[in-house]
Amino acid sequence: MMNRRDFLRILGFSGGALGLGAGLGTARLVAAHASDRAGAVRRLIVLSHCHGWTYDSWKLRPQGLDVTQPWQVDLTTLPKNQWSKPLAPLFDHRQRILPIDGLSLATAELDMDGNRHDTGWVHAWTGGNVDFSAAEAQATSLSIDQLVAHHIGRIDRLPSLEMSVNDSGEPGRPVSYDQKGARLPLEDDPVKVWQRIFGPSAAPSPLIQGHRDALNFAWHELSALAPKLDTAQRHRLESHYDLVHRLSNRISSMAALKCDAATAAPAETSTYDERFDAMTDLIGAAFSCDVTRVATLSLGEMKTSEFGAAALSDNVHKGIAHSIYDSAPKHAAMTDYIHRHAGQVARLVQVLSDLPDPQGGSIMDHTLISWGSELADPWHGYWHYCPVLIGGGWHLNTGRYVYRPHETPIEMMVPAKFAAGGFTKLSGLPHQRFLVSVAQTMGLTTDVVGLNAVQGQRGDRVVLRGPMPGLEK
Repeated sequence: MMNRRDFLRILGFSGGALGLGAGLGTARLVAAHASDRAGAVRRLIVLSHCHGWTYDSWKLRPQGLDVTQPWQVDLTTLPKNQWSKPLAPLFDHRQRILPIDGLSLATAELDMDGNRHDTGWVHAWTGGNVDFSAAEAQATSLSIDQLVAHHIGRIDRLPSLEMSVNDSGEPGRPVSYDQKGARLPLEDDPVKVWQRIFGPSAAPSPLIQGHRDALNFAWHELSALAPKLDTAQRHRLESHYDLVHRLSNRISSMAALKCDAATAAPAETSTYDERFDAMTDLIGAAFSCDVTRVATLSLGEMKTSEFGAAALSDNVHKGIAHSIYDSAPKHAAMTDYIHRHAGQVARLVQVLSDLPDPQGGSIMDHTLISWGSELADPWHGYWHYCPVLIGGGWHLNTGRYVYRPHETPIEMMVPAKFAAGGFTKLSGLPHQRFLVSVAQTMGLTTDVVGLNAVQGQRGDRVVLRGPMPGLEK
């Protein structure tokens, strides 16, 4: 197959002549090895769980700190008995973590055309509004994982992996959205994830040459069309060529993959923890072999027996989550739910910390985990959004708990016990600032993820540009 430079010559373009009209394909080719040029390969995991957090039991409040002012706590010196139950499982990794207290899914509160779950999960990971015009809720901007994948992904390997851990009840929430706003499917079978990562090299298909021949034929068809097209049509053709070129490279590269860290296909799994651990091992192997640099892992509901709440209900969502502000036992149960997830996340961090990285150190040393949720709390609230960043030490000042008071003029819906009339006067910092911090940690120079600005209910203009203050070194 002709290389891209020769194809551009046929089209009449120079290497730097294409702008946004050529689509994301061209941008990816230009930045395909940005991490390598910077001296180190960086990796991102976006991890999302259902139902948000029980804020009152999640937060840290060391004595003597003024909640009307920003502050931070050094987690490396904070005794474990002063950690909250939901955060305690991460104690052994305290030097890597950065829990953030002071955000809201404020823009989701302003975008209320549909179900609060759908609205929340689109805003949480895209920073943009929801499009409810189709049967399935769509996004209006690229999700953070895909934004990063376009920047750091290799054109000859998988740009990203999208996975889910499911059990009973509801599956993992959507996380990944492409540039057209469509959600990317989540694979919940570890065996199928393994096949996607290592199948082409473990059992090369005899049809691979046929696939390449078909792509070569498509290239000849495209090149024959080039002289007959005007500039706008040639831009579209070049974008399509990018796709053909990437597919051809990926087929060859994945079939020829040789890596000592490659793992055998996982055994069949029967429990939530087994599936989580299998997905964790697959992420570690995929990162070690540089098959991908971006992974999403969406955590579906566990059985209530998994976190000691079977006596309360057999349904997490409708039987327990909705009632956390009306029932102390159900609030405690959802605290245990988050505690259980934190233990799983701690295992993920340990696995990546134990894996040597070909470029030195461990895989975790060169990875950022962004752990969030679709909601702020199980009541369907957006008020206290509590993500945790883990890793990213090349850019972030980790080992701290960061607090900011709510000062943004956007009203948030809450139970009447928290605010007269059921709405607060102020929100936390809109979470788009957090997403910008994730993007910049991964090497992007953007200062916007999703929306640029919004207007609060009282008419105040709220700018959403820039990273969250106080996270960087």
